[in-house]
Amino acid sequence: MKLRNYDKNQSNSYCLGVYPTIELFKYKPESIIEVFINPKGQNNLGVKEIIKLAGKHNVRVEEGQKVLMRLSGKENVYAGARFSKYTAPLADSKPHVVLVNPENMGNLGTLIRTMHAFGYKNLALTRPAVDIFDPKVIRASMGSVFAINFEYFDKLTDYATKYGRELYLFTPKGNITLEELTQKRLSSPEKSSLVFGSESSGFSAKELTLGETVKINFSKDIDSLNLSIAAGIVLHSFKLI
Repeated sequence: MKLRNYDKNQSNSYCLGVYPTIELFKYKPESIIEVFINPKGQNNLGVKEIIKLAGKHNVRVEEGQKVLMRLSGKENVYAGARFSKYTAPLADSKPHVVLVNPENMGNLGTLIRTMHAFGYKNLALTRPAVDIFDPKVIRASMGSVFAINFEYFDKLTDYATKYGRELYLFTPKGNITLEELTQKRLSSPEKSSLVFGSESSGFSAKELTLGETVKINFSKDIDSLNLSIAAGIVLHSFKLI
């Protein structure tokens, strides 16, 4: 079977890299279709672990040096997998992270990894948005994408209507500071959502009326923080671990 390069309209995607593939086996083994191994990495301990996991879960292992090189554009990717896309609805009884129109695959992957690190497992995204199953997002998350629940919405108001939660929107136009919010804490953490605007345009005027607006203080020498950096600061302030 000749594998096509990733297309968001496909029913499956690719996980590239040893560690992300191990994470795929850890969290979503039932979705794995087949595993690819680069013979150059046959002595890699992670590759040996993947082969062992594939046997445990009855997953086919293929020699895939050319496939991995074509899909990743790199020669030093020693393992990968093809898997079926899946749905993972949000848990209503846990805190949510919400991204409005995320545009950058690297930012999304890094943010998901940061969520995982601080105990957050539920992510809502509003369209237009990066495809969470894009291999570049998966690689940037180091496989943490497989540990979280996620849901797409057409608008932030759609999300707010469905879940009816307390929204905290992080913006330079915030009415209170992150320090002030940290001091008073979240009134109902399990029913709270930490909301971040798009990298290019932030929030619309209407979106800013949907909840409490919060600002992160930083030097006036710059005009904004990178999305994944801003989210990391906030998630650490309200870590769940």
